[in-house]
Amino acid sequence: MTNARGLANHALYMARLLLEAWQRDLGRKDCVTGAIDAAFAPAVRGHLLDAYGWFLLAMMRVTQLPEQPPHRVADLPKAGPGIAVPGEVLEYEGLEANGWLARLQAPLPQGLPKRPKGPVLASAGVYPNITDYQEWADTFERLFDRMGDSLDEY
Repeated sequence: MTNARGLANHALYMARLLLEAWQRDLGRKDCVTGAIDAAFAPAVRGHLLDAYGWFLLAMMRVTQLPEQPPHRVADLPKAGPGIAVPGEVLEYEGLEANGWLARLQAPLPQGLPKRPKGPVLASAGVYPNITDYQEWADTFERLFDRMGDSLDEY
């Protein structure tokens, strides 16, 4: 039987595999960095959002899993009678509104990322790069590890 926590770990693993390939391709001299970013970013983003959704379902102790995970707290099924929404879920909802999760959930621009006209930091808010995705994957891994013990208790 597949469970939400296992699916979250699997999606995070898939994101890590893509991040490794992304990093390798960035070192190629025959490729444009913007094209490499545009090729990998949507796939890595999708796996990270799936990992997050499965993780949310695990935290809510959902056993009847949907075909696709939600990508936002607002899309979670309602908690059953007598089941409290974990405080962490409410914390993540806040991060979705104004925090690192909001950046991960933001739609990616179509086409290739625009070349920055000024300092590199000026473009960081527009198109996430591999460093952003690596940080988000690391954050999810820490969250999964931290919450894993409390999920195991049930």
